[in-house]
Amino acid sequence: MSRKLKAKFIPNPEQMALMPDISGNVINGLGEEKARRPSPIYWQTPELTPFGPLMEWFYSQIPDDERMNAAQRDRAKTLAVKISPVAQKKINKSPEEWARLVKEVGLKNGANIIGIARMRPEWVIETYDVPHKTVIMVAVAMDFEELRTAPEIPAAVEVIRQYDRGHRVSKALATWIHQQGWAALPYGGSGNVPMLLIPPALECGFGELGKHGSVINRDYGSTLRLACVVTDMPIKIDRPDAFGVDDFCLNCRACENGCPPNALAPVKQLVRGARKWYVDFDKCLPFFNENMGCAICLAVCPWSHPGVPQNLIRKLAKKSSVK
Repeated sequence: MSRKLKAKFIPNPEQMALMPDISGNVINGLGEEKARRPSPIYWQTPELTPFGPLMEWFYSQIPDDERMNAAQRDRAKTLAVKISPVAQKKINKSPEEWARLVKEVGLKNGANIIGIARMRPEWVIETYDVPHKTVIMVAVAMDFEELRTAPEIPAAVEVIRQYDRGHRVSKALATWIHQQGWAALPYGGSGNVPMLLIPPALECGFGELGKHGSVINRDYGSTLRLACVVTDMPIKIDRPDAFGVDDFCLNCRACENGCPPNALAPVKQLVRGARKWYVDFDKCLPFFNENMGCAICLAVCPWSHPGVPQNLIRKLAKKSSVK
């Protein structure tokens, strides 16, 4: 593993000259007591956010590496794939049967996990409208051996590959749903997604929120990348899944200690009316931009190691039963 040692991080002055006057934490609603829809901040059309120039600077720093270039070309091909129109004849099945079939189709097309949630207004970014009320969440898992090289090129390439896989799954699901006569829109992760993906992933049972701000899953740990499909198909909704991550993260400092810009807090914070783990945007972004997306926090998370989540869950359950 070639991960850079944690040292005092000094951002590139060229990048810092592009930082807007407003804090990203303010845009994200840090400290706000009332729930509201999120504001666009990153991975949106640059004109929608004060951090648009920082996004463009990030893309200008991507190295001319054939592995990166090949992954980007594959992703571009996936993005160019058109979804077939909705069939005129609508097929009717029970919500339970649709749920079974949706998960079957998603898994056959490359997903590691498929879950269904009911859309909530506070998940939709305020500059967008999402026309449907059911969210089919797609999770794909990164290869840990590639992830553990973060923030080096192999990890960045793996991130692109898995986002590409998420796009392929979501487009395949949307195509299949259209063939059944129901409307659907696929949203792959990273890039102009009109809604938050982590909250519905938590709602439909993908896992719990970790201190690093990402989902921790009972099978795949912190290696998941997300995509989704929104649809009007009546599908049975899944339930959240809790297995002790909250207590674990309170006592674990692996990601907190491993974060070069010290962007991870030891306690939960209030964000748009909800108290949760939160990553300091203003501290994280400069390092993220200069290190191909970073992902160190996910790589050092104990839950990311293959085979470890199941052992941790057993230990947490045993500890809980003793109390």
